[in-house]
Amino acid sequence: MSAVLAKLPMAAFRDLLAGLGFQRVETLIQSGNAVFEAEGSAPELETAIRDAVAAAHGFAPEVFLRSAEEMAAAATDHPFAVAEGKQVHVFFLRGLPDLDQDRLTAFAAPGDAWSVAPGRMTLFLPGGIGRSKLAERLMRLLPPNTARNLNTVAKLAEMAAR
Repeated sequence: MSAVLAKLPMAAFRDLLAGLGFQRVETLIQSGNAVFEAEGSAPELETAIRDAVAAAHGFAPEVFLRSAEEMAAAATDHPFAVAEGKQVHVFFLRGLPDLDQDRLTAFAAPGDAWSVAPGRMTLFLPGGIGRSKLAERLMRLLPPNTARNLNTVAKLAEMAAR
């Protein structure tokens, strides 16, 4: 199976979300992230967004919605110092992970650490995510997910709080 990378310009994404009737639509750089107000349940809105992107752009991305409160918690509710936001990564999860701590420890580099909370797993990777065997392995062990570094999570939480 091969992965297909598709690009969705943020201006087109904002227009798409506004076209769905969402209010106060704002995107964060070319990150694939948006903050908006909308009526409906998260699963309904995720499906609407995925289907609209598929219809307009020919690919159906995984869509993860989180409330402003959930984003604020993701930005602050973890045991890691925030000295370097690029070293802390939040994996937003579709379901609960069933992780064997011993297996995770076997792939962890010195200093790597993690914390699990409802709907997310937060990793501290002082060597960076790109070279992390733990992060690579997690992508195969976790339920459907998307990851953002703590700087991005904090900015999204700030945007959502306005």
